Amino acid sequence: MNERVERANAICISLTRRIAFAGVLAMLIVAGVTIVDIFLRVTFNSPIAALNEIVAMVFAIAITACFPVGIAQRVHLRVNILSAYFGEKLSGWLIAIGSLLLFWMFALFTWRIGVYATEMYARDATTMILNIPRSPFLWAVTLLCGISAMVQYVVFAGDVVTACGKSPNSPYNITTLCLLGGLVTTLIAILIFDGAVIALSTSAKTAPVTTALVIFGLVWVLLFLLIPIGAVMVLLGFIGMALLLDTGPALSVVGSEVAAFLTNGQLVVLPLFLMMGVLASAAGLSEDIYRLAQALLGHFRGGLALATIGGCAGFGAVTGSSVATATTIGRVALPEMSQRGYERGFSAGCVAAGGTLGALVPPSSALILYAFLTEESIGRLFVAALVPAALGVLLYMLTISAYVRLAPKAVPAPSKFDTTELKSELRRGSTVIALFAIVMGGIYSGLFTATEAASVGVVGAFLVALFRGKLRGGAFWNVMGETASITAMIYVLILGGITISFFLGITELPEVLTTKVAQMDLPPLGIIAILLVVYILLGAVMESFSIMVITVPVISGLIIDLGFDLTWWGVIMLVVVEIGLITPPFGINVFVLKAVAGADLPLTAVFRGVMPFVGADIVKLILLVLLPSLVLWLPSTMFN
Repeated sequence: MNERVERANAICISLTRRIAFAGVLAMLIVAGVTIVDIFLRVTFNSPIAALNEIVAMVFAIAITACFPVGIAQRVHLRVNILSAYFGEKLSGWLIAIGSLLLFWMFALFTWRIGVYATEMYARDATTMILNIPRSPFLWAVTLLCGISAMVQYVVFAGDVVTACGKSPNSPYNITTLCLLGGLVTTLIAILIFDGAVIALSTSAKTAPVTTALVIFGLVWVLLFLLIPIGAVMVLLGFIGMALLLDTGPALSVVGSEVAAFLTNGQLVVLPLFLMMGVLASAAGLSEDIYRLAQALLGHFRGGLALATIGGCAGFGAVTGSSVATATTIGRVALPEMSQRGYERGFSAGCVAAGGTLGALVPPSSALILYAFLTEESIGRLFVAALVPAALGVLLYMLTISAYVRLAPKAVPAPSKFDTTELKSELRRGSTVIALFAIVMGGIYSGLFTATEAASVGVVGAFLVALFRGKLRGGAFWNVMGETASITAMIYVLILGGITISFFLGITELPEVLTTKVAQMDLPPLGIIAILLVVYILLGAVMESFSIMVITVPVISGLIIDLGFDLTWWGVIMLVVVEIGLITPPFGINVFVLKAVAGADLPLTAVFRGVMPFVGADIVKLILLVLLPSLVLWLPSTMFN
């Protein structure tokens, strides 16, 4: 049985990589066509007719094509706070149960999108301008979701084998029995679901807010039990809708909402910016940025530390991820700083803190996710983050300057300024500068939409990697595979977010929460302060995408009713969550840097090195909260 499962898993990985390659290649081609469209529009005032309709349909298939490879590579996020307390055996079985629930989720998507596609076919539904039939695209999405469900059951089989391997006293045939049990459990769940909903719906409809609180509580319980976040949000959101709307309408909502989301033309921006970051890393742009920062700042005392902050900010401009920035820059900066005699804890603290700039400097994938969840403008959020990002860089550099004066032995003597080196690094680093300037300048000026800017960015990064010879051999496959895996992970989270958001919307929980908060008789900033403390604690143990998906549907209504701008709150929430990434005892970036630095660097040394930067972050947060214009002024000057 074990050998058969391993063989099936190998086949799944091979097959899904090819499917994902086709999907990501389609995204890259569409990005190229979008650039042609920009050229035709700007030069001849003759854009490609209704390109957005074609892009939306193609991307629905391309994004769904990423799901199977993400499943095969087990990229789904879990909350691992309590995993150390469960023990290896129990954790193995909880992971297997989570895999079964993911199978249920993809099976539900397959069924309901298929039904929705059939309805579109019966209605002869077409796109508005080109009159392209919608049903063939939706059937393709259905097929890919079905493949995802089958791959997920193979993953479930592998997790069962692993769990059985951690239970040496289990009977020999326990694996087979568990796999059959998964199918039987699925069948039982289908048979009893409607009856259970009927039995509980009267109580649920009588007290919808209580129902919402119970569901929200179950979300956290299941998350702490290692169930994947996407599965928890989708399945509990669906159950909640079934209790309040009945099973039929809830099923219809799942099919229509998921299909509408996947065929939303604005979705193009996220996978393209993700691909831009992967291509930029493959092209070696991280090294270019760091070397340029080093040439500019290396002659100051603590120059390499200053260069590390500058390098993190620069690389964040093309990758949009904190952990990716900390990992990538850490691999370049830590050996260099160690060789020059920098205190290792301080060096690691610089990189861990600088990594938090990766999610704040636009284009930021976390801000794109926030935009989807709140229906805010992606371009406006990007521009709003520019001043806070610059403020973060400034405060970090001031912190380094103060630290090296208070602890001069932590860094070596500064090197001499080398004009020749600066000119050389400027020439090489001009590629990154130009790419960032074109993307953000186009959004700010109104020349590009966010989607068009993403297309320009990804094609630019692709051409750089191609001309540098970084896509030879298997490198191009690796870029495509990494893009597909990240895309799958994030989109499953978003699908969970929109499902739970719909459920919470019909319960009126946000309105009740707002009323309760108003009765506390606290000033708005007092309530914001409480929320900030909660988000710092969450950020210390969870990743920013997870926190946003779980909390934004509940909190956004409260923020509006308190009189605050959602664009401002999006930046504030990202800043405060990123503080959590370097806050003891569970700061994720700190553990990442510990892994990069190696076993000879104690974790306590990294935490000591990062604490001065936590102080700088608190100062930044206070300034942004008390002076909202630091966030909102620049978006107010955008071209409309």
